[in-house]
Amino acid sequence: MLSEPITNELMIWATMMGSLRSSCARDGGVTDRKMGDQDGVKGDIDGVLAELAFCKSRNIWPDLTIYRRSGMSDCILTGKRIDIKATRYPNGRLLATLKDNPDVDIYVLAIIHEDRIDFPGFATSRDLRREENKKSLGHGIGYALDQNKLRQWKNAQTETAKGDGQEA
Repeated sequence: MLSEPITNELMIWATMMGSLRSSCARDGGVTDRKMGDQDGVKGDIDGVLAELAFCKSRNIWPDLTIYRRSGMSDCILTGKRIDIKATRYPNGRLLATLKDNPDVDIYVLAIIHEDRIDFPGFATSRDLRREENKKSLGHGIGYALDQNKLRQWKNAQTETAKGDGQEA
């Protein structure tokens, strides 16, 4: 499993960027499509924290933009557009809204702990957005995959996430 420690520097960057992105999005009229009842700003900070940690673990450049964003990928790895989905629930699922997002090829699950972020696996857009994965978790219907249904990382240090039918 991929894992990345949460450093003070990572937390500072995530807090700054997440707060600014949240403010910019709400001021720009972007609807918060979160799948749970967590605070929106905290959710945006967690999202940026997971993005930065994933990019650090894969040695790729993160998206540091602050402008109004909706339906975009978080980073690009080997030509694939990645969307990182963060949760603080240890048994959390990979979740996505029903809104079609043609700008994402791969969804990555990030589990945020006090001292680290684990990335237990990923799913291609086609794997996640199947009729049998539609579920209601109390906040409307969306797509949900349990961790045991995610594709596993082959070698966390050297392999990269690839597209449909390939391993990471």
